[in-house]
Formats: sequence, structure tokens, C-alpha cells
Amino acid sequence: MTRGWTRLELEEVIALIYRATTEHEHWSSVLERVGRRIGASLAAVHVHARPGDTEPATTVGAWGRRLPGLRNYESYYATRNVWVQHGAHLLKPGAILTGEQMCSDEILLRSEFYLDFLRPLDVRYSIRAVLTGDPEPLSYFSAGRPHGARPFGDPQRRILRAVTPHLMQAIRIQERLEAGQAGRHAVTGALERLPLAVIFLDRRCRVVEMNQTARKIVEAGDGLRIERGVLVAFCTRAEVQLQQMIFGAAAVDSGRLLQHGGALSLPRPEGRRPLSAMVAPTGVTGIFPGSRSARVVVLIEEPDRPTTAPFAAFTEQYGLSPAEAGLAARLVGGMSLRQAAEALGIRDNTARSHLKRVFAKTGAKRQSDLVRRVLTYEAGSESLDRRPKRSRLGVKK
Repeated sequence: MTRGWTRLELEEVIALIYRATTEHEHWSSVLERVGRRIGASLAAVHVHARPGDTEPATTVGAWGRRLPGLRNYESYYATRNVWVQHGAHLLKPGAILTGEQMCSDEILLRSEFYLDFLRPLDVRYSIRAVLTGDPEPLSYFSAGRPHGARPFGDPQRRILRAVTPHLMQAIRIQERLEAGQAGRHAVTGALERLPLAVIFLDRRCRVVEMNQTARKIVEAGDGLRIERGVLVAFCTRAEVQLQQMIFGAAAVDSGRLLQHGGALSLPRPEGRRPLSAMVAPTGVTGIFPGSRSARVVVLIEEPDRPTTAPFAAFTEQYGLSPAEAGLAARLVGGMSLRQAAEALGIRDNTARSHLKRVFAKTGAKRQSDLVRRVLTYEAGSESLDRRPKRSRLGVKK
């Protein structure tokens, strides 16, 4: 019989989930705890292909018997997954779905996916929690049970419902950390290359590092200031939100049931357009911080700030349109594609089209690759002759 989480067990697994974002070997422990709790024989977190990726899927972590078979899923069977294909309309972030909800047994048991992949693994029933979805790459937690077991049901859904929001946030944090680390080693002044203001805080929520853009904001008291080492918002309501998010992000390893960061609007003096801010844990290694004591990163966008010179040179070098450059700037700053679309006031499909053109022009294969290219870019270091030649209609020659 499946039993739910005790408070202590839930706090422990939540702390382990966020620890896995920076120490990836802990994903197997996370999946084992969740998998055993729902009575599964194996469990995994998969991310389906992004534009330009060479394989259909990647595995963030896995637990269970017959794990070598998962390699075949990444290279081939992800595109044959009839649960995902027939239940595509149900794959909304936060959804918890059984295999029976996504695809009929008649279709499943006759499919190549079942006959050649699931049956040799002795997997008959499944349940999954969708972590990210369109316009971002599809990612999900999935677990399986063998042929002699019963299907997953409501008790397992309730167990997953308690950890799914944390799995969702952990996947986004890990993606941003990986994107940041892709360029971290390249340039000492990488922070100055970001087209956003960046502030790092330690576990006591005190500022330890910032780039020049952020320094100008806090010195001018333009929506934010620093008092005795603490970041303070201009508006009282925003101040409460900001401190809650910072405190939660700093306490990510504590296991306490807190909101671990988030996004908010920061009003400014004199009726100027508000700043857009995002708060997130950096993890032990951080996103570009020189100080290893950094535990929280605050990313700030100024709506009326001109593009920084290195980023402007990058966009000019690769011929990015203003719309494409605006999207790229927000992705480099750590926003998801959906957050960037909301910030720009455009539809998800439009943002996805912009991103495809950015990838085509810059040669980037994924968001982390784009970040690396921006942060390591030196004006004049790329020969214009190496850029893809285009006709006046923009078609590659």
C-alpha cells in the first residue's frame, strides 16, 4: 500500500531536489526516494530535444533496474513514445498524468515503443509529472511499474503533487546554472557583458558582488538601494516580496517549505517604468560570481536602458534584428523563453520564431550555447567572412 509523505520526509526530499541542481549525482537519490514512495520500479527525468540538439532527448537523472536501456530512449525511442505523442495536448507544466490518460492500451501494446523498449525493461504502467512545456523544451519526471503490478492511481498523484512544483523549479534553476557556467571560465569581466544588472547575495542575504550596471542602480537609488549590506526596494510592497524571495532562495538547502525565489516588478521614483527582477538560488558554484559565498542571484532588467557595448557589438556582428536582440538579451540574463515572451509582450510562438532565427544566425545550438557565445564574444574576434553568407532576402548561401 502506498503511503504519503511525512512532513520530515517531504522536507528532506525537497532539500535534496534543490541540492541536485548543483550536485547532479544527487538526482538518482531524489528519484529513488520519489520512485519508492509511489511504488515504482524505475524513475527518470527526461528533457526532450531543443532546436539543434543532436539527439531526441537527454536524461537528467535516473534510478531503477535495467538503466542501460535508458540510453536507447535518449537516442531513439523518445521520438516513438506513444504516451507523449497521443497525450501531447495534456502536457502542460504541473500536470500529473498516468499512461492510461495519455494513450489507450490498444495503441500502447501494439506500438514499437512498447514491444521493443518497454517490454524488455518490464515496464507496463507509467505516471509522469510535466515539469516544462511549450514554448520551452518538454521535460518530465516519469516512473514505471512492471507487468505484474497495478496501474498508478490517485494515491500516487497526491504524492507527486507535493514534490512536482519543486521539481519544476529545480529543472529551471539547473538550466540557468548550466547556461551560466558555460561561459563562466572564459572572461574575467563576464558580468559586465550581461545586458542586465546582476547582484549576488550570501546565505545571510547580504550583497557580496554586483556588476557595474547594478552598481549604478543602487547608488542612484533607482528602485533599489543597499542599506548595511542589505538590498532594499524603493516600494514597501515590492520590498516585502523581494525579501521573501531572497530569504527563500538563500534557504534552499534548509529543506524549509519556502518559495525559492521568483520574479517581481520593482517600482522606481518619479513614475519611471518599473524594473523587472528575477531572484533565484545560485547553488554552490553560482552563475559567474567571483565570491564562492554567493548563494542568491538577483537579475534586473531596465526597460529604458541602452544595450551594453559588447552585447551591441555581438548583435551587430551576427545581424540580429532589434526583436531578436531583445529576446537574446533576456535569455542571456536567465529568463526562460516564456518569461522573455511575457517581458517583451509577444506571443510564445513569436518568441519561438525569434529564437530559431537567433540560433540560425549565431550558430548556437541551445540556450546555454547562446549564453556562452555572448559572454565570450570579443568585438572583432570573429571574422565577418566566417559568418553564414546571406542573400538580401536573408537566405543562407
